[in-house]
Amino acid sequence: MDVEFVGFAEGCCVTGKVGLGDARLADLLNRQRTIIVNDAVVVRTLDGHIDNFEQLEIGCDELAIVVANGPSGDPRRRMPTTAECVTLQLGPYSAEGFVHTSLSEIAEPGMEDGPAVVALTDAWLEYQFRDEPRSEWFRTLLVNRAMAISPRTVVGAGDQSAEIDAPA
Repeated sequence: MDVEFVGFAEGCCVTGKVGLGDARLADLLNRQRTIIVNDAVVVRTLDGHIDNFEQLEIGCDELAIVVANGPSGDPRRRMPTTAECVTLQLGPYSAEGFVHTSLSEIAEPGMEDGPAVVALTDAWLEYQFRDEPRSEWFRTLLVNRAMAISPRTVVGAGDQSAEIDAPA
């Protein structure tokens, strides 16, 4: 199955289509070293310059943020969670949203252990595009934990309860 792909790397936004096979996008990013984006469009955030590629191979470690698209996973594998509002800096991008942890892991901060890509729900993404501030809301962003600088809890943002898929 192909899904729409929107990813943010240092200084650019990449859009196109990615073949998922039988995985969710988060699972694919967590287990692959690289992904292939078909019909890729790369837009530089500094000046808006656009490059087009029939296929573009991107290292998953180069992607700071990916917009979650495609299937959300098997509902039978979902576990109850709580969510904590966090803000993080990922290179030139700032993201704020809810990071989900299972009820058994509440004592451990959600951003320290676990998969390389972590979901933020009800998330805002802010960055500069051609020297103008951009602020966009997304239902779910997948953020690269290794690129997260100074993740911190947003005080007074409230908690959310939800269900997440159990790790594969």
